[in-house]
Amino acid sequence: MKIKVRGIQYFYQIHQQNKDLPYLVLLHGFMGSSQSFKELIPSLSTFCNPITIDLLGHGETDGSEMHYRFASREQTADIIKLISEQFQYPLFLYGYSMGGRLALQIALQRPDLIQGLILESTTFGIENEQERQARQVLDAQRADSISGNFDQFLKEWELLPIFDSNSLQKEAKILIKEIQKNQTPLWISNSLLGFGTGNMPCVKNELDKLAMPVQLFAGENDQKFTNVMATMQNRISNAILKIFENANHRVHIEQIEEFVKSLKKFILTNTLS
Repeated sequence: MKIKVRGIQYFYQIHQQNKDLPYLVLLHGFMGSSQSFKELIPSLSTFCNPITIDLLGHGETDGSEMHYRFASREQTADIIKLISEQFQYPLFLYGYSMGGRLALQIALQRPDLIQGLILESTTFGIENEQERQARQVLDAQRADSISGNFDQFLKEWELLPIFDSNSLQKEAKILIKEIQKNQTPLWISNSLLGFGTGNMPCVKNELDKLAMPVQLFAGENDQKFTNVMATMQNRISNAILKIFENANHRVHIEQIEEFVKSLKKFILTNTLS
């Protein structure tokens, strides 16, 4: 369904409402949508009530012609308002990559909404100012590529090393391409400019404030994010890190069965009675 949140029409789906099961909100990555979790929903529904949201400018959720509307503070405010007004909470919050960065901001700002936090292949931001500026330049270049030739950008994006995987099924590859090609280039470009990693506030020094249970997921072939999430584990008192074998950046679609099994264990272990 669609609902207006702070002037933006957001699309979300509550896939099941079983009063005996906890709720799980899933936030997708850059250029993804709620359809990214299509294959997971039946399995997830056996132990929780999945809720998927198309993030700002992605899928069926509207975007903005102003890139600052995509800023971390804006999107965090959107999802906090949506959760607090439309969903039953406290709930479990999961975020992958870009969605993980957003989930982390939400958990830090409104821990009362979150029963447990699950982060996959994501980051707390860039601490070094020189590296941050370099990433802002890269994001701006990519935004220009999206606006100039979206089809060419998609081809180059999929060739990034973090997306190289031998375990990704043909059906998953088709779904990913379908989701990506149906995005609105202007909104995707503005998403990079407003909420790219270079513009995200670095919250490394705030990680020790997280008191809720935290599950971290990363793929063994994704060395950069494995290292980042190991740092997260060291700074969050109640965090567990699981590294998936034969997986790269997209653990949730490269190792579906093992991912669901691990997610189920975390949720059932930390569900409030």
